Amino acid sequence: MLNLSNINFSYPSFKIISDVNLKVKENEIVSVTGKKCAGKSTLFKLIAGLLKPDSGNVFFMGNDIYNTSRKNLHNDIVFINRYLGLFQEMTVKENIELGAWSIKDKKVFEQNLNKILELVPTLEKTYNKQTKFLCNGEKMLTSIARALISFPKLIVIDEPTLGFYPLFANKILELITKANQRGITFLLMQQNLSHAVKISNWIYEMEEGEIIKQGDAQSFRKFDLGNE
Repeated sequence: MLNLSNINFSYPSFKIISDVNLKVKENEIVSVTGKKCAGKSTLFKLIAGLLKPDSGNVFFMGNDIYNTSRKNLHNDIVFINRYLGLFQEMTVKENIELGAWSIKDKKVFEQNLNKILELVPTLEKTYNKQTKFLCNGEKMLTSIARALISFPKLIVIDEPTLGFYPLFANKILELITKANQRGITFLLMQQNLSHAVKISNWIYEMEEGEIIKQGDAQSFRKFDLGNE
């Protein structure tokens, strides 16, 4: 589904990403782990098209994302940079509806919304609240719900659980797992190896912009210290 081939990226004074190769297969949850400044967020920006690599290619569903219209990709791939894209003065309901802008059939929209409320039943309690009154964990759940409403093929999330109390971190992981069971593929950039091991089919570990290890969750479990 998603294929990164020999990705390199540098700022004028130093190299950030070195020869990264990464694959995400359909219906998988794949995590890229690593400490702060390992290069995860830069990789997120490269996949999202916010940065362009010095060399290498990113293919999604066989299309080079740098030579494909963003509009053509939008229904199939969605990016979540924490909860930074939410409109604070709008309600949870209004924010989620924004994610369904491409759904023209009202019946399909209502069906999708019901599916989202099944996945995140706690949203009903905050549905009519302005987003600015939510705690950060609730905002993150709202961001994911907004991405899910159109049921894209792939959702890429930068640090889905970083800094959240265990209660909300577990809710976020549970939501990602349930959505994956509904057929949505995920690529997650996260510091917390414990969380990656808990839900991922495949894990890549980054250090100083390079992939230094990869394998299934079992192969990483012995290194899981449960630390951020």
